[in-house]
Amino acid sequence: MLPIARSLRNAECTTPAAVPHRAGKRWWLVLLIAVALNAYATGPWRVVILVGTDPTLPAAMLQIVAIRGALEAAAPVGAELYVDPLDGVRFGGEALMPEFLALIKKKYSQEQTDLVIGLGDYAANFAARYHTQIWPGTPVLISSFTEEWLRTHPVPAEFSSIPLPIDVDGTLAIAETLQPGARRLIVVGGATDDDHRAVQHAVDVARRRTSRVWSVETWQGLPLPELRQRLASLDRNAAVAYTTMYRDREGRAYFPYEVVGPMAEVSRAPIYGWYSSYIAHGLTAGSTVTFESNGQRTGALATSILRGEVAPAGASLPAAAPRCTANVGQIEKLGMSISALPGDCLLVNVPHSIWREYRGVVLTALSVVIMQAFTIAALLVQRRRRRVAEDEATRRRSELARAARFASVGELSASIAHEVGQPLGAILSNTDAAELLLKSQWAEASELHEIFADVRRDALRANEVVQRLRALLQKQAVAFGPVRLDAALKDMLVLVAPEARRRGVIVESDFAAGSTEILGDKVQLEQVLLNLTINAMDAMHDVAPSRRVLSISTRLVTDGIELAVADRGHGISADAATQLFEAFYTTKPHGMGLGLSIVRSIVDAHDGRLAAAPREGGGSIFTVWLPARHATIDKRNLAAAGDTTAETAPDAVCHAAEGRDP
Repeated sequence: MLPIARSLRNAECTTPAAVPHRAGKRWWLVLLIAVALNAYATGPWRVVILVGTDPTLPAAMLQIVAIRGALEAAAPVGAELYVDPLDGVRFGGEALMPEFLALIKKKYSQEQTDLVIGLGDYAANFAARYHTQIWPGTPVLISSFTEEWLRTHPVPAEFSSIPLPIDVDGTLAIAETLQPGARRLIVVGGATDDDHRAVQHAVDVARRRTSRVWSVETWQGLPLPELRQRLASLDRNAAVAYTTMYRDREGRAYFPYEVVGPMAEVSRAPIYGWYSSYIAHGLTAGSTVTFESNGQRTGALATSILRGEVAPAGASLPAAAPRCTANVGQIEKLGMSISALPGDCLLVNVPHSIWREYRGVVLTALSVVIMQAFTIAALLVQRRRRRVAEDEATRRRSELARAARFASVGELSASIAHEVGQPLGAILSNTDAAELLLKSQWAEASELHEIFADVRRDALRANEVVQRLRALLQKQAVAFGPVRLDAALKDMLVLVAPEARRRGVIVESDFAAGSTEILGDKVQLEQVLLNLTINAMDAMHDVAPSRRVLSISTRLVTDGIELAVADRGHGISADAATQLFEAFYTTKPHGMGLGLSIVRSIVDAHDGRLAAAPREGGGSIFTVWLPARHATIDKRNLAAAGDTTAETAPDAVCHAAEGRDP
């Protein structure tokens, strides 16, 4: 203490006015040094822990480790712990007590003890009876004692205490939740006095319950083989409550937790208990307090007593709240569901599974898959509806085009009648001549042959007109195939030519596409030319006969064929140019406005382009571009391969409308 006194004298001699801030710092330094020296002077905390059972039991070991950790963390210069096992269950007879008591007295007679901690009922009873003989004046803290012990051994007034809750009632409530149909309760215990007390306590609690009337049986002191055999004969209509088994009726000693595993291995009924150390060995479920948490609470109260923060006499902490604990592996093994357990139940021994460990990921992935499935289903339904709509539109468009062909042929009816009437009239004249020759006596075979040849030629001519007309008007499915455009257009001109002659229109044709083929429908392509030529002739109805010239031409352009139909009619006004191909738009007094609309739909269906422009010198020119067969096949192959850069067709239509080669 000399350095401290010298420091105090120096502090008193220092003038405050000279160094006020340094004086304050020195006072704090002196105080800290004094506290430190006082702590070292008192030395480490010396604590005796009395264990009522074998200290290697999990229940005892967990509490000792927790108490040691709490004391060593709080002690200024460390803590010395002396653990004395009383093992009262196996060696608690009064015959051994005098020698044992003499040994303990001698052991601690020369040792300073700051605190005595008793763990369990037997240790609490020992401390209550002998602490004044062994540790007179030393504070005593008893912990982990049961309610049964407390009813017969009141806590001495000078003791501190922390009870250990034995929640039999809560455990039976869990059993009733997991087994709503069970009515048979079997309480299993050992043959010692402690075992009998534990079994009787469980039976009393079960019989007091009002939520369910249990049929209670007790199996006490059974040898383990017999106990296993009985458990194997049970079913899920029974519930087993295991208390403790320190010894069976044949004298075989056990640690209580050792019996749980062999029981759970064969039992077909769930086994319940209220000691947390049983869970890891196969107990199904129970309302438990962990021994580790009880040891931590004991260490905390011991620290407060040793620090002088609380008076040791009467200091106590309430019992920790029990918590539902369930062994998921055992529950699933017995075919029960954990969903019946309370939401705050602690789940242990949870089997590894993707669902349990990655539930969020699984749910997310499942949600994505379900949404994708709905999306795919919706897309498939939409695709089907679109196909149905497209098929319906195609059917209606075909019907409309056929109706338009009927209307066009109606306009050609006078010319067609004239075209058919001429060969029929010639046939009639030739047959009259042949009849006269046959009646005369000068008939010659050569003349008859010539007459019949003329009849055959005229009949074929009339038949060809009728067949072409029939092919144009008959109802047939749209069938795309290779078509030589020039040949198809020439066939159509055979029907158009009589009408042109009737109207005084000169038809100029220049088919230069040759044998180049396109993929399309021959009848629809012929209808394109039919509608365009009739419109062109209608446009030239009011012009001078000398200007009634209809020009039809084809030529090869980049990857396709260009068809141009030009007239010298009234031309296309600026207002009409924007609506020319719209349905039901017409400039004719008696027109329906469907001809050019149908032409556009047919050209679009053939992946082509349609354009109309004023013609230099008066009139108009309609230009149709259709892709050649090889270009169409290449385009479809690229589309099937996912090539989004493939061009549909060159911009030949616009160039052709302006009279320039693309």
